[in-house]
Amino acid sequence: MRSTLVLALGLGCAVQRGPVYSSASGSAAFEANVERQGSDYRSFDQATPRPEACRDTCLVEPQCVAFTYVNPGVQGPSARCWLKNAAPPVTPNSCCISGVKTPPASASGVR
Repeated sequence: MRSTLVLALGLGCAVQRGPVYSSASGSAAFEANVERQGSDYRSFDQATPRPEACRDTCLVEPQCVAFTYVNPGVQGPSARCWLKNAAPPVTPNSCCISGVKTPPASASGVR
């Protein structure tokens, strides 16, 4: 699989984008080694450390705009998922994987 590097917000930090996952409620690409601090409306521990579970929860909650998955051992023994109602700026940090939800494209473009 091919990774793409993107210049993040003009800060000079590289964001490694992972595969994009789509659902009826939108899509989100993983931002490896990225933390998005703030705008949290909910967080929860994950019994199984899977960033996909954090992303998928964001995709099905209408108020979720972005997420940050925190690796196990950083904020306690379990992985933690932070759901956000806005997309805070990118902060490079190897603790985390983040993403921003993209709404689904209109099927017809006609109202």
